[in-house]
Amino acid sequence: MHAENDKKHNGALIGNAIRSIFQMILLVDAETLQVDVVDQNPELEHLTVTGSLEDFCRDLYVNLHPVDREGFTRFTDPGRLSEELRKRVFLSHECRIRRANGHYYWSEILFCHATEEDSVSGQDYLFLIRDIHDRKMQELQEEAEQQAFLKETLDRFNNLFEENMKDEQTGCYNRKGMRYYTARILEEARKEQKHLFVCVADLNGLKHLNDTYGHAAGDEAIAAVSAELLKAAPQGSRIVRTGGDEFMIMSALSPDCEEPEQMGEKLDRGLAAYNAARSNPYTVGASYGWVFLPVKEGMTDLDEYIDMADARMYEMRAKRDEYRRS
Repeated sequence: MHAENDKKHNGALIGNAIRSIFQMILLVDAETLQVDVVDQNPELEHLTVTGSLEDFCRDLYVNLHPVDREGFTRFTDPGRLSEELRKRVFLSHECRIRRANGHYYWSEILFCHATEEDSVSGQDYLFLIRDIHDRKMQELQEEAEQQAFLKETLDRFNNLFEENMKDEQTGCYNRKGMRYYTARILEEARKEQKHLFVCVADLNGLKHLNDTYGHAAGDEAIAAVSAELLKAAPQGSRIVRTGGDEFMIMSALSPDCEEPEQMGEKLDRGLAAYNAARSNPYTVGASYGWVFLPVKEGMTDLDEYIDMADARMYEMRAKRDEYRRS
């Protein structure tokens, strides 16, 4: 007799412990999916538990955070639940449920087989809801910190990566950057049916500037030309310093883009403003040539288009580089 009383007492303790863990315990008939309340805490007393599981889920749906509703709908699909519970002991889903106080709290919903102690037939299901808000908020905080750390690390890597591919004096890309971005520009042009813009530009009279006014004047002129190229180049272009006073611009652009036609005028206007703002005894100028053509089948580099642009640049240079003519 004492043993039987102890068993009942222990069973009551276990039942109370389970009730303390879950805010809501529902028994669902496996055949009809009708719902009976085993326990319902005050936090969720506003949820209506009548009729079928479908009716209850419909009421619970409107008390979920809007972001979580789609996932809850998939989780509670009757066909899915029945199928999955043939293979698994329980299913769980995390979402935010609005409590009686109007605030959303993270909760875990569990759908599992009932035991014979829970149901005489032993073929019913339990629908359980428990509070996981504190744990979930801690997890989200840790996840946010990890994401922030990863982003910071990635930003540092990207900055170092870009820095390694750039010319320190001008901020333009070096030849490593040229190789890296050539492949990407070719890929972009192929995938998006774009044309290739390739421009070659040279500073006029660098040797004259260095010999007559010193290397500081030459360096200043190189910096001025590179700065104006960065401003004048079509949006998304990569500007490369290929030599001391030699630059190359490359990009993949829409075939109807008008920026290639406008670039030369922008560059000349920018250099004219630069010269007007200074009282230098020399004029900083540049010669350039460009092509804007479709990407060719099997093209792996820009050498052919660079040669074409280079030839056009030399034609301009012969006309406007007074130091070269002299």
